[in-house]
Amino acid sequence: MTTATPARTSSVPARTTLAALTGLEARLLVREWAPMLFAFVFPPMMMLVLAGVFANDGGAAYGGADATDYYIAAYLGVPLAALALMGLPTALAGYRERGVLRRFEASGLSLTAVVCAQALVTAGLIVLAAGLVLAVAAPVYGLPELHDPVGVALGFALGTAAMLSLGVVLGLLARTARSAQALGLLVFLPMWLLGGGGPPPSVMTDVMQQIAGALPMTHVTDVVRDAWLGTGEIGRPLALTAVWLVVGLVLCAWLLRRRPDRV
Repeated sequence: MTTATPARTSSVPARTTLAALTGLEARLLVREWAPMLFAFVFPPMMMLVLAGVFANDGGAAYGGADATDYYIAAYLGVPLAALALMGLPTALAGYRERGVLRRFEASGLSLTAVVCAQALVTAGLIVLAAGLVLAVAAPVYGLPELHDPVGVALGFALGTAAMLSLGVVLGLLARTARSAQALGLLVFLPMWLLGGGGPPPSVMTDVMQQIAGALPMTHVTDVVRDAWLGTGEIGRPLALTAVWLVVGLVLCAWLLRRRPDRV
């Protein structure tokens, strides 16, 4: 009897702890409002500008799609990258800077649980921010016809997981919230410009196309955009996104073993 009771209840705290941490993280988002505001305002604003500026373009340069539809679909990936690469690392590094990670450890909470909670909250914000892009685009330009909803959902989910894992890596590497925000911005900007938020790849130089092809956001954007517009096969970018997810998870596991909460 004395050994059976802990066995029945030991799995409950693990689930409730993650749920409680996730709720706590959601309530504390206002403390790191700057990257969150950027992630919610910048993507729809730039989508409106680019979709309007290039409204009369289209054809081969945009994979056979209308330029407005091209940018509406492509900009679903921009808030994903902004929140994963700026919001999440800033929050995680801020915890490290203020000694919150040490206090969590002292109370018996694992760093992995804290990271998972922040990733879950960020994933929810990513869905909201992507929905905002579509909500802003709908009354102004209308939404393009959705060709492959399963492909869009799969690409968005896999891309979110991949970018979140990379965001955790940035957050564990940075020592302060300010350095994490700066590092995240430096990583985000080239991904945004070359990974789908800027000019189409066909107008880039060969060197820029090669750089773009090495960026994870390029593959995430390709999957979502091509599945939505029906402008290409999504097998290869899906596979490359999965590769980036594995890379991110491996780096996360390695960094968590180094116990950054004690640095």
